[in-house]
Amino acid sequence: MAAEEQDVAALPSPARAFVEGGVDLLPSALSAVEVERLVAVLVARGDAGRLTRLAEAADKSLAKPARRGLHLLRTRGAKVPAPGKREFRVHGPYAGEAEPPSLLSMIDGRGERIVWLVRAGSGGAFDVFQSELSETRGLIGFSVGTVGKKEWRQHVRKVVDDTRLVVAEAPAAHVRWLIEQAYQRTLAAGRVPPPEFGGARLSLGPAERPERHPALELAPLLSLDEAQAKVAGLHALVEVSTWIPPKESLETLDLEIGEITTSKLLVDPMARSEQLDRAIARAADQALTPAYREQLAERLRETALLVALRGRLDDARLLTSAAAMTENHDLESAANPFVRRLYEKLIDRERLKSPKENP
Repeated sequence: MAAEEQDVAALPSPARAFVEGGVDLLPSALSAVEVERLVAVLVARGDAGRLTRLAEAADKSLAKPARRGLHLLRTRGAKVPAPGKREFRVHGPYAGEAEPPSLLSMIDGRGERIVWLVRAGSGGAFDVFQSELSETRGLIGFSVGTVGKKEWRQHVRKVVDDTRLVVAEAPAAHVRWLIEQAYQRTLAAGRVPPPEFGGARLSLGPAERPERHPALELAPLLSLDEAQAKVAGLHALVEVSTWIPPKESLETLDLEIGEITTSKLLVDPMARSEQLDRAIARAADQALTPAYREQLAERLRETALLVALRGRLDDARLLTSAAAMTENHDLESAANPFVRRLYEKLIDRERLKSPKENP
């Protein structure tokens, strides 16, 4: 078992996410050697389901090794579903090809990110639609470019492997939905979308709202007790560390902290700390309107998808669990350590213990 776990850990992040998460998101941008390693892990596990999913892929570099893996399982006596009827496929310049890799960036502290939707273009190139998205303002930037297929795939591998950038390869359907969602948010806010978007919208392809967020397929929820004990630690992640609460609630909290630090009645550090805890709870509860709950929960799910696609499934499960807690209107901030930590990480409690020494 230990050797098998080491083999899984050695897989590239898209392959590891496929092994340990859902099967809807096929791994891509894998070398031939990496595909063989992935198939070997699935064969060792006797995972006929995931091998079958790979064998049905349009990408031959995934399908052929997977079919060999299924055959090997059959020779070992495993119960493997019979292969489906082979269909005639067109070859040549008019044949379909594997979906071009699209990308997602992390969401910053302002609730903004960049996504890259990629579609097959003409002349052996990809059309790349770069979109800047904002949780509050919608579609705030849009540009279109054409890139050679080989050049784009090399770029994808470079940025995904760079841990400083926090970018993940993602299904085009989900990226397309994010762009459409941002566009609708722009219209709802009475704003005008970027001028380039109108002419390019039809080229983006159809947008479909997912029935269920794809992060939940890769990162199922933890129990409430387990999540409550761990979700505050999410703020140590680079993807979350810059997040802060709404400005309005911070202004209210700042006034209360000023009253606490200047009060002549609160001279005991313990009493001052208790008052601070109550002030944080009031500010957090005030911020947790239905709209903000929904916004923050969606940000958490999107971040869960990003880190799951990068192979960090434990972090992803904590993020989806924090999202479920946040959108639960029965849970106040006192029962949601993730929300409380949004505020607590901004406060230097040591300075507040002795306000006279730190005016």
